[in-house]
Amino acid sequence: MASLRVTVDDDFARFGGKSYAINKINSVEVRERHPHGSGGAILFGGLSMILLVAALNGTDPNRGPTFLLLAALSAVAAYWAWRRSKVVEYQLFLMTSSSEAQAFVSRDGNEVYSLRDNIERAMTKRP
Repeated sequence: MASLRVTVDDDFARFGGKSYAINKINSVEVRERHPHGSGGAILFGGLSMILLVAALNGTDPNRGPTFLLLAALSAVAAYWAWRRSKVVEYQLFLMTSSSEAQAFVSRDGNEVYSLRDNIERAMTKRP
């Protein structure tokens, strides 16, 4: 997600090198998406549980500490993957009579919703 220079005035909404005429925009939509699934958290969490059970129920006492270490590392990986799955990406879409375009993406929801409000204000010519 590269940082774009974004400006909105009464005539244009500009996103980096792309401009949209305000009077050609029919509607503005913000979509929320989770770019990272929770599969990694489930996988590493399950692996951690299996390794923990193997460490506690193993017949070879020399392997117990190794399994505990691997279970701890898998638990850390599961936590990291779970945190990553909670990331939300906000996408601003502009709809015209001819097409729909994703104009802006950010993980800052306030920024995207504020941008949507600015475009809507320009569309209705309100101060």
